[in-house]
Amino acid sequence: MNSSMQKYRALISYVGTRYRGWQKQKGSGASAGPSVQETIEKALARMTGENVGVVGSGRTDSGVHAAGQVAHFVLQKRKWETGVLHRGLNGILPQDIRVLEVTPAELDFHAQRSAVKKQYSYYFQQGPAALPFLEPYAWWIKKTLDIRAMRKALRVLRGEHDFKSFQSSGARPGPTVRRIIEAAVTREAVAFPAAAPALLENLFFLVRIRVVGTGFLKQMVRGMAGTLLQIGEGRRPPECMKDILHSRSRKLVGPTAPGRALWLEKVWYEDV
Repeated sequence: MNSSMQKYRALISYVGTRYRGWQKQKGSGASAGPSVQETIEKALARMTGENVGVVGSGRTDSGVHAAGQVAHFVLQKRKWETGVLHRGLNGILPQDIRVLEVTPAELDFHAQRSAVKKQYSYYFQQGPAALPFLEPYAWWIKKTLDIRAMRKALRVLRGEHDFKSFQSSGARPGPTVRRIIEAAVTREAVAFPAAAPALLENLFFLVRIRVVGTGFLKQMVRGMAGTLLQIGEGRRPPECMKDILHSRSRKLVGPTAPGRALWLEKVWYEDV
């Protein structure tokens, strides 16, 4: 084994607006713009002089954001101080990608395969108008959503199920059984900027769909959000969620909600 080789784990936050997702693509897909993964790999190469592969805990779609993405990478030529890597990468990366922490990792650690659960949240804006400072990160819905009906529908998805209905139609074939450990719909205050009088009067708020699971299919949470939106607006009854789940048909799912309001918020590992 190379005595200079060291694996590192990085905690990463990014605004996904101008990226085509986490995963880099080959061929024609590369013309759609940069991915978060390749942007970090280029920064590492520039800093260390090595061609480094960065592996994330999971793929986020185009426009999706991350508060707590986890990734790993291996450096072969020398062992770097984690503080130097942390500061150096943030000095190279664009401002919409930030490394929050770098720590040494055991060689058997894998950002994706070692993960035990992940948390995603989807955010709807509610109020008489879209707050412009939230518009890139939350989807404004004019009609007041029925949170109680949304909660009733979401309860159906807790536990282990075949979530094929909620998988993107263009996804690769593979197992579609997943386990949802926690699922909640909550009303959240708009905390920033707190000095605006209309915000203090509770005219504006967020409806948050939070799901914690052992894994997620491509566009699964966005399909859930689009369906829950229809239920919250009264266009479909909460009971439809059970039929959708059992149908294993994407045709019954609501529209795929825009990526800009979806956040990968946290990834858990056995050692944390």
